[in-house]
Amino acid sequence: MKKKKSVKKKLFQIIMISTIACVLASCLVSFMAIHSIEKKQIQSSMRFSLHQIMSNFEQGYLNLVNIMQSLEPGGNIGTAVGDFLEEQDNYEKKLKKENLSEKISGILFTNLDVKEIYYKDKESGMILCGSGAAFQKTRDKSYNKRIKQVGDQAFFCIEKNEKQSSQNYRISIVKESQDFGTKVLDIYVEQQIENFGEMDYKLMQIDENMKICFSESEDFKIGEKIEQEWTGDNAWQSFDQNGNHILLSKGKMGFYYAFAVPLSIYNQEISIWQERMLIIMAVSFAIFYSIVIAIYHMIVKPIQKLKQEIEETGKGNFERIEDDIEIKEFHQVLAGINTMREDIKELQEKEKKEEELRKKIEIEKLMYQINPHFVLNTLYSIQWMAQRDGNTEIREFVHNLTAILSYNLGKEKTVSSLRTEVEIAKKYIEIQKQRYDFEVRMEVEEGAYLDAPTIRMLIQPLIENALQHGLGTVGKLELWIFSDPYQNYAVIIVRDYGEGLSREKIRELNQPLGIEEKQKRSGIGLRYVRYMLETFYGENAILNINSTREKGTKITILIPILKEEK
Repeated sequence: MKKKKSVKKKLFQIIMISTIACVLASCLVSFMAIHSIEKKQIQSSMRFSLHQIMSNFEQGYLNLVNIMQSLEPGGNIGTAVGDFLEEQDNYEKKLKKENLSEKISGILFTNLDVKEIYYKDKESGMILCGSGAAFQKTRDKSYNKRIKQVGDQAFFCIEKNEKQSSQNYRISIVKESQDFGTKVLDIYVEQQIENFGEMDYKLMQIDENMKICFSESEDFKIGEKIEQEWTGDNAWQSFDQNGNHILLSKGKMGFYYAFAVPLSIYNQEISIWQERMLIIMAVSFAIFYSIVIAIYHMIVKPIQKLKQEIEETGKGNFERIEDDIEIKEFHQVLAGINTMREDIKELQEKEKKEEELRKKIEIEKLMYQINPHFVLNTLYSIQWMAQRDGNTEIREFVHNLTAILSYNLGKEKTVSSLRTEVEIAKKYIEIQKQRYDFEVRMEVEEGAYLDAPTIRMLIQPLIENALQHGLGTVGKLELWIFSDPYQNYAVIIVRDYGEGLSREKIRELNQPLGIEEKQKRSGIGLRYVRYMLETFYGENAILNINSTREKGTKITILIPILKEEK
């Protein structure tokens, strides 16, 4: 026979094997995927940064184009320039020049990144009017700085003043040879783009012919060509050149932006991540091993405790367990054992009481079944004698009593339904009217629900309780029976206007059938109804007793409408 292993050894083996397998698998998968993952992370970082930078420059160029529309002839400021140039009167010319300067200053004020705006005489090269850092200076924009020409409008590439501490970028456009009547002028607008901070990536701007116009990388000189051709298949192209990894993207203006990162830095990131992964896996293995040891110590003692208590339960010890386990799950198991012990004790006591109750009910059943045929035959004889003597009142009384007894004793072979219950209730009320003086209001809604099967003696005990406790000085009894088609329920309401029931009496009515009372038996009818409803309908039936002292009692019953079995 194979030797059984203890939980201690089995658990230790399973956890250790699982731990080693998981760690080795993680190491293998990590080393296989790290190269690809790191490249994707670096690519994602480069793409995100290049997209932001490219968006800023593209937005800057578009902003310059919009400003240029107001500066050219026919524009808001361009018209003011024409008026200024055509004016002959020196005083008026001075006023118009001041007005022109204010308008240009307004553009600079609303566009804080715009640093220079000026109009330059095409023939003399002198700046006639403008505002900003270049005002009243001569600027020579080399044609080598032009990155794109659209008609008479030229776009200049990115510039960067290394001497300034901020080292911000500058972009500019010029609209050449604009006719303002008396003179032909070049219009120049320049905007500053803030520096994006320290990055390992070096920015380049490339024209439509793949010629570098601006470069922050020492490995790529201005005027040098990029060897890679733009395919246009994707928004990004990656390749290696001059010992750098290049990420290239085309802007909406038609020229290109690129990031260059040295391959040493590009691969160094991967090496660093590999080293970190090895350290993380080593630390994870050590922590995992420590957790295994801790779990082992945490579960052995509780398991031994559970084993001991289960053995005690098997020996018949149903005393409550003193719980000293701090782990929630084992605490719940011990609580379950405590509940099981309590349930077993209650079940034993319940079986004992039910056995006594069964014996008692059997005796009472024998007593109640003593020759019921004799009673019915006697009543039939009295009914015949009353009919023979012409006493219709006694005949009807005995007839109703016979029908009630025959129905309640089950001598009628009909299936009990709400309709038969209503008929028996009417006969019972007629009998009680011979003894009590009371008014009855009975409203029964006609419908197919009345033929639904139900328990025997459902309504009679309710009326009996109302007559016994609820007539009072008003002497009025009300009975309503109707259906709720939406909820598929039949509703029975019996209401009286008597003294009402005390809390103690309601508590007695809620006691299970068969509970012995110290005094005389009372409320057996209502307790019978509650017991039979629970037996016949389970939890689907509702019996509610609402009673107020000196105002009366209302008993409401809701029963599901069952289909009669054929």
